[in-house]
Amino acid sequence: MTGSPEDVTARVQTAAARTSAAGSARLSYGLHFGAPTLEEQEWDGEGVVDFAARQAQVSEFLLPAHVRNGMQNAPEAITKPHENLYDGATRLMRVGDSWLAAPDDVDRDGPRSHHDPLWPLDALFGASDDIIEAGTGTIRDATTTHYRLTLDIPAADELLPTGIKVPEGSFRHLRELPAEVWLDDAGLARRIAIQNAAGNRQIWKVTEFWDFGVTMAITPPDADQITTDPADFHRILMGDG
Repeated sequence: MTGSPEDVTARVQTAAARTSAAGSARLSYGLHFGAPTLEEQEWDGEGVVDFAARQAQVSEFLLPAHVRNGMQNAPEAITKPHENLYDGATRLMRVGDSWLAAPDDVDRDGPRSHHDPLWPLDALFGASDDIIEAGTGTIRDATTTHYRLTLDIPAADELLPTGIKVPEGSFRHLRELPAEVWLDDAGLARRIAIQNAAGNRQIWKVTEFWDFGVTMAITPPDADQITTDPADFHRILMGDG
């Protein structure tokens, strides 16, 4: 979809809000090396998202694909997916009838961690005006327009009521983080790819959305079902529980 530079800028800069207003969707996400092309993605999780409730229920691997593929004789608990619930800023992992949360990760109304599959959507709120149209394509049967741009994460933090957490890295780099986004004809984000802000810059965080408006229900656990005992995570790694 072509247009004037002003139209393109407005379309991309409003994509995060438009996508967040879509109600619900299915999503896949992961980390992968090199340019974020359709053939090279290594999905680490898949599930559904309720945008308004800030919740995503997913089946997720503990380690990214490029790490799992290099391991030998790894415990099955590491190589199989686990049920996870991202409830606001809190990440919960199912352990039998309980849910495990990190001791410092229990404030659901805070900003999302950059490990959250919805972090790329939050980051897209900081879309700068250096947007380049990079062609068209098809993602899960949806016709899309591909854009390259940089993200200003501090600007996104100002626009989000809960703010946004940042990975370790230079502040300057967080002001001009390379990103790519694919928008469908309705202006919804079908794929968001963001370069790793720290460490290996060849790694990209990628999230895809489809089936917008899907009927689903996410039910967070009660407080007495949530544990912060590190021993529970140890039991997951050992395959016991």
